[in-house]
Amino acid sequence: DDRLGLVKRSLEILVDSLADDDTVAIVTYDDAAGVVLAPTPVSERDEILDALDRLQPGGSTNLEAGLRSGYALADEAFRRDGINRGVLASDGVANVGVTDPTALAEMIAGDAERGIDLVTVGFGMGNYNDVTMEQLADQGDGFYAYVDTDDEPARHQAEED
Repeated sequence: DDRLGLVKRSLEILVDSLADDDTVAIVTYDDAAGVVLAPTPVSERDEILDALDRLQPGGSTNLEAGLRSGYALADEAFRRDGINRGVLASDGVANVGVTDPTALAEMIAGDAERGIDLVTVGFGMGNYNDVTMEQLADQGDGFYAYVDTDDEPARHQAEED
């Protein structure tokens, strides 16, 4: 619950920093993946925040299914002349589906070439796998960040402003 609360607060800050015509979609992944929010313009901020509020902790961590679903939604919302980016929020501890960091990274190799970058944000206190998160960000042509306190998302936002 502590991690999920931190994820929700961080994503709320992210939504506040996006333009109204940007698009957000949300996928969860525990034993399987599920779409919580189809691609939605940020102008419908209340709908996005309601979806974030509905997030609940689940069972296992199926990064493979989450990545596949997330990239499918990114394909659906793809903008040829825009920035197309997925954000993976996780502790990086995959324990269902493909769990090997190298295999997960290889799975997404073509997505960066197609113009969909992946930013990974690690949320973990204790049980945490930064190797997976870093490999995915590297292969996804994105970057990796780590958040472990409530101050971190606000600090990162202040640095960008």
